[in-house]
Amino acid sequence: MNIAIVDDEQSEIDRLTEVLNEYARLNKLDLSVFVFHSAGEVLENYRPYAYTLIFLDIYMPGETGIEAARTILELDRGAMIIFLTTSDAHMPEAFSLHVYDYINKPAGRERLFKVMDDALMRTTKAGSEAVFTFMSNRHTIAVRFSEILLVRTSGRNLEIVDTDGESYETRLSFSEAEKKLGADPRFLTLMKGIIVNMNYITDIRDGLCYMTGGECVAVNVKNSKSLIATWQNYRIGSIRAERRERRQQI
Repeated sequence: MNIAIVDDEQSEIDRLTEVLNEYARLNKLDLSVFVFHSAGEVLENYRPYAYTLIFLDIYMPGETGIEAARTILELDRGAMIIFLTTSDAHMPEAFSLHVYDYINKPAGRERLFKVMDDALMRTTKAGSEAVFTFMSNRHTIAVRFSEILLVRTSGRNLEIVDTDGESYETRLSFSEAEKKLGADPRFLTLMKGIIVNMNYITDIRDGLCYMTGGECVAVNVKNSKSLIATWQNYRIGSIRAERRERRQQI
């Protein structure tokens, strides 16, 4: 597990590192801590999925933690960011970014242990999930398959829209995207140039496919009956799978 600590106060870095290393020893966890003293340092060579957790101080000289978090989440939607601060003033803004947690300094041992427990549970569940990686605006972007709403051609580029409504353009060809996503049963090619995640289809009618969040894309009218049947069969299969999982948990 790789953890980043971004803080301009060395005393806070030392204290946090000590608690994290104690947690790792008690849980027999292979842990590596990477220290950065400013937002610029961590952003300079940031790569998606480089860190399991990012402890990010809000108040730092130069670029603030809030600004850094925005940049990180543009590059890496799956980033688990935990804000560290001495004030609650930025809490609404922090949670509007959908960060993982918000801790007031100095964070207690029990509080940090709880955060680590929760992070381990989440990463264990997500660890086996496929990730769609592509270049956009000279940055490497990584989006989990479950967070892809749709993929469609946009002029000479390809547009990837995620479940938060964020849109990314890439030079990846449609055939390359179809090859990457085609083996996953969630994805359905509606026509050449449009792939959708069936988990987010709300309706297919009159030559249009309606998606969660208000997106609407065209359907190949000639194959509409077959496409509707595929979607309906997928929904039935998903419901059955959920029921089996619930019974196994009882």
